Amino acid sequence: MDKRINRFKICDFRFYPYLASVFERLPEEVREKVLSDKSFQILTDDEILDACVLRYDFRNPVRALVYLSSKTLTKPGHQIIYTIAHEIAKYVLCLVGTEAEFREKYTDDLLVHWGFKKEVEAVRNDKAITESEAYKIGYKWAQKQSRDYLMQHFGLYFYNWSESGLGRKPSKALNKSEQRADTDAILDNIFKLKKGNGVEVTRDKTQEAFSLRKAMLSGIMVAFKEFELRDTFVH
Repeated sequence: MDKRINRFKICDFRFYPYLASVFERLPEEVREKVLSDKSFQILTDDEILDACVLRYDFRNPVRALVYLSSKTLTKPGHQIIYTIAHEIAKYVLCLVGTEAEFREKYTDDLLVHWGFKKEVEAVRNDKAITESEAYKIGYKWAQKQSRDYLMQHFGLYFYNWSESGLGRKPSKALNKSEQRADTDAILDNIFKLKKGNGVEVTRDKTQEAFSLRKAMLSGIMVAFKEFELRDTFVH
């Protein structure tokens, strides 16, 4: 890991692996430019949201400050990497004076050029899933369960989802879980309880249909990761 990352005001150690991964994958000239530009700063201290007064001392004047909330950590790994790389790309585009109204498109195009195409496509797919009613049903249901129950029935899904998500994963890959029958029965029961809410199969921006099961699983995985992160923070 490039030691210059330590100059960022990172108070949440859980971000370090993702920051290191992003900077290692950036083109060398971009990495050198951003890490050497001390007017660019990243802050990940959630105390900023609760404190009445909080002071941070920076050795150099800061022109751009990126704040990463710990809520970002509840997302699968590719979304965290995308978020960090996306903010760096926006900063680089600001330096060259890109017009604001076109910046989002330019940002994703730049990320693809830098080698983050997989993350860009996965996040686009994820956005369609998280907007679905099935995702919300799965998330709310999982919040009412215990961590041990979720680990017992969804643990095999979780460790795969935590890195790459489920958005673009083929159904055959999901069906390899040793506990598939038990898990599917749980999802069917959740759906029956909420059937009157008008849950429907929708399509993402690439017009590829995704299943209710996959959307509900994604919601459950987010709630599951919130349990895991709370345990990590306490320990």
